[in-house]
Amino acid sequence: MRLMPSIFRNEDRKTRRSQSGKLRRRLIKAGILTATIGVFGGGGWYLIQSGWVSERIAAANASFMNATADAGLSVQDVVVSGRTRANGEEILAALDLERGSPILDVDMAAARKRIESIGWISSAEIARRLPDVIYVRVVERQPLAIWQHDGKSALVDRAGKIIQRTGLDAFSEFPLIVGEGAPHQAAQLLDLLRAYPTVANETEAAVRVSNRRWNLRLHNGIDVRLPEKNIATALDRLEEFQREHALFDRDVIAVDLRVPDRLIVRVNPNAAIPAKARGKDT
Repeated sequence: MRLMPSIFRNEDRKTRRSQSGKLRRRLIKAGILTATIGVFGGGGWYLIQSGWVSERIAAANASFMNATADAGLSVQDVVVSGRTRANGEEILAALDLERGSPILDVDMAAARKRIESIGWISSAEIARRLPDVIYVRVVERQPLAIWQHDGKSALVDRAGKIIQRTGLDAFSEFPLIVGEGAPHQAAQLLDLLRAYPTVANETEAAVRVSNRRWNLRLHNGIDVRLPEKNIATALDRLEEFQREHALFDRDVIAVDLRVPDRLIVRVNPNAAIPAKARGKDT
């Protein structure tokens, strides 16, 4: 994708190339200034301490960079690839570039770090395409779930990284996870649930308990308490029980799978108890 804000309009390339002769002259001037600094040699300790030398070196570097820009080596365009959901304006702001600035003076490492601080960006590569293009390739994060904790919600990826906290309505189809530590442990559970479609389709949220294990909150309000380990075995038993006894359709409050080889069901105490059939006296 090519990002071309008003400050990055392309100039006439022939005009820029016609300035290439200026480069040699300016480089010579910059070189002379640098060489002059070297004349002071070992006797320049005071000048170094006073900051005079560093100022002259900085001036020489600035003169050199301006010379390269005048010769056509300046930022005129930005090209970004790999962007689907990330905001293009955020990427441009993170680059912090001005049209016409020396392309050789761009701090690539710092720019890459700023881009990777954007929520949607997992990694970025930045390169110069001389004479005047900055090329950016980004890898975006893949959203996994909506995380709720302490009254706040966020979209997170498989690694548990927060992608964004606003505009979450557009991601309502993603699973809901709740509780401290949930984002970093959710990928394994959600991947496992795909093998149990009956349970997965009935699950409204996965709740992290004491950052040790999971509860599944079903759409009908049933809490399924999963063990810390051997979750697949517990889900096998749950799905089998649902298939044979339609457990999710009953007036059940909770299903406890934490005890190996057992399925403990807690029934609503207010549920109506069917009356016993009346027999005949004989």
